[in-house]
Amino acid sequence: MNTPNYSDQPASSSYAERCAAYRSLTRGEPASGPYTELIRLIAGDRVNTDEIFGACDKIDAREDCADFRLHAILAILYRTSDRPAQHGGAGVRLDPEVRTRLERSVLGFKYWPDEPGIDSMCTWTENHQIMFAAAGYLAGQLLPDRVFTNSGRTGRQQMNRFRPRIERWMDLRFRSGFSEWLSHVYYNEDLPPLLNLVEFTDDPKLSRDASMVVDLLLLDIALNQFRGTFGSTHGRSYEAGKKSGRVESTAPVVWLICGMNQPAVGNMSATLLATSSRYRLPSVIGGIARDTDRPEFESRQRMGIRIADAERWGLGFRSVEDGMVFLSLEAYLHERTAALTLRMLDEWNWWENSFFAPFAAHRRLIGFLRAAGLLRALARWKARDLTRNTREEVNLITYRTPDAMQSCAQDYRAGYGGDQQHVWQATLGSEAVVFTTHPGSRGRKGATPNYWAGSGTLPRAAQYRTVVICHYRLNPSRGLYHTNRELYTHAWFPQDAFDEVREAAGWVFARRGDGYVALWSQKPYRWEHD
Repeated sequence: MNTPNYSDQPASSSYAERCAAYRSLTRGEPASGPYTELIRLIAGDRVNTDEIFGACDKIDAREDCADFRLHAILAILYRTSDRPAQHGGAGVRLDPEVRTRLERSVLGFKYWPDEPGIDSMCTWTENHQIMFAAAGYLAGQLLPDRVFTNSGRTGRQQMNRFRPRIERWMDLRFRSGFSEWLSHVYYNEDLPPLLNLVEFTDDPKLSRDASMVVDLLLLDIALNQFRGTFGSTHGRSYEAGKKSGRVESTAPVVWLICGMNQPAVGNMSATLLATSSRYRLPSVIGGIARDTDRPEFESRQRMGIRIADAERWGLGFRSVEDGMVFLSLEAYLHERTAALTLRMLDEWNWWENSFFAPFAAHRRLIGFLRAAGLLRALARWKARDLTRNTREEVNLITYRTPDAMQSCAQDYRAGYGGDQQHVWQATLGSEAVVFTTHPGSRGRKGATPNYWAGSGTLPRAAQYRTVVICHYRLNPSRGLYHTNRELYTHAWFPQDAFDEVREAAGWVFARRGDGYVALWSQKPYRWEHD
């Protein structure tokens, strides 16, 4: 079966019809993975157990992102259990030896950093926290009387331990939105645990609350996409997805919502949306996404929290549970959180986690600063460098017409170092996108910020309707965390994605259809071929 091409026009089909089409497309494709096998299993097709066992091997090894695969395994176990259809059962069965293998992985997994074992899984970012917490709860509900061999707790004890974490995570989404705002990468990782909670939890309130967060997330996408491309500002983003809406992780989710963009087989979120019997997409969300002919449309949103307002949000600086909330903002070395972060490294032996290798490399110096009471002073002095990962409160504007869209994070942490934040973008098509960055390095892969992902220094950017002013002030001094010494800015402006490109008086103009974009630089520019 051929995958449909990219569409920039809303589909006439219904959401339910597109879900059915996605399931059918998956069954007809040779691609394999735990999520594709889930669809085949539900349909009664022959499944590739080697693919499922391979996912279990990665879970057993506690590889980073094992939690993504774990949610597929949990869905397979729930779908093939003896639960009635209204509680997730699909009326199909696994061979006993296959089920035993999957349950062994579920029972032996490390669900939270306070459980035994050294690993290099990322458990603390916003998307991973709900991944792990929901998995811990649902695994406990599935096997309530079994002992989880890593933690030594029964399934019921696991449920009691993880429910408050789920509730707190969802409460912050209701009240403050997403720290990883409008992320076309990480919204795809928030959805699977939420959808599994909607589908499989026996608690009506937990299921309803999870469904409401899914609504909020899909509304974010509907408000901030242009003809299928989620081409907005993003709290976290990487090079490929910024340059092409076709390869965004959320692309098949947009397709399910409104029929624009294109489906991608094996996508976690699209698979769980397409197989959900409980989640119902509100018609208003699909309507907003399909409203492509409105002459003008503007969305204004505020997301995240300010660490200065921590007490207002019920947060302190002593509890490791509060520390996990701050780490969901990636506030590792904020002057108010640094001491708590280091206590978490001690308590959970995160010094051995490869993500914290930069900390481990300077452990002796850090120990001296802690002992001398100088840690907070250093964090304050070097805040612009040391807090480049941190995502605090952000004000967002997206302005859309039938022919173009522009989106901006308003005056966001200007002059601070950046990491994966994507501050502004103009979108005229899936590849017809324009944005600027200050390169964090000349590298194209690996750590961020780099050549196109993130920013070495965040600009002061402001948008009014169709106009963005973006001002960079580059600091040539060497940072402690990041050298930040590329003394130029650059723009992504793919000429071949437009119908027409012209230059005059320092301006670059481009047209795609009836959409136009113009870019001006204070300093002389030159073209490079990427």
